[in-house]
Amino acid sequence: MTLQYQWQLADELPMVYGTCICIYCALQADVKVGTDIYVALALFGYSAVVTLVYVQIRKPVFHQVAYGLEVAIVLVRSMLHQIEVRKTNARAYSELVHMFWLGVGAFGVSFVLWNIDNIFCTNLRALRAVLPAPLGPLFQLHAYWHIGTALGCYASIVYQQYLRLVKLGTVDRFRIRRLAMVVPYIDRCEKTE
Repeated sequence: MTLQYQWQLADELPMVYGTCICIYCALQADVKVGTDIYVALALFGYSAVVTLVYVQIRKPVFHQVAYGLEVAIVLVRSMLHQIEVRKTNARAYSELVHMFWLGVGAFGVSFVLWNIDNIFCTNLRALRAVLPAPLGPLFQLHAYWHIGTALGCYASIVYQQYLRLVKLGTVDRFRIRRLAMVVPYIDRCEKTE
């Protein structure tokens, strides 16, 4: 670990907090009026406990397990939502599946690259030292972790937004568009009169 501990916390704990928002959205997609304060309080409590314990024990594996648990909850709930949507809206189902696999794929590839970077850090540094300057950054595999998790988080957020539109019955007023044929975003359909 090259970061000082307090900066490592600033890098890792926001992952826990942001994923709590995705969990809340995944659990509340069916709620039409109001919100469930108990779910919000439970997730706030989870974030607080993870923060306090992690500050005290200083073991990265604790963060990895706490974060992994959150990701598992989002994945399972997302798959259950997809099963429900598949029965009622083929177009929405197709879009949700695409965003789901974009997010899972981005997380998966970035996780593998990050672990390669951790395992072969010394070798990668030696390789970067002999490569011409413009090629060195291509082997900063930890950077791909940040890019991949950012794309995965973004895909998850758009997924949750789109799912909410499906559950509220307003999805026909919107469509998914993609930047560079990959990055999804929600666009309002133009009114035809």
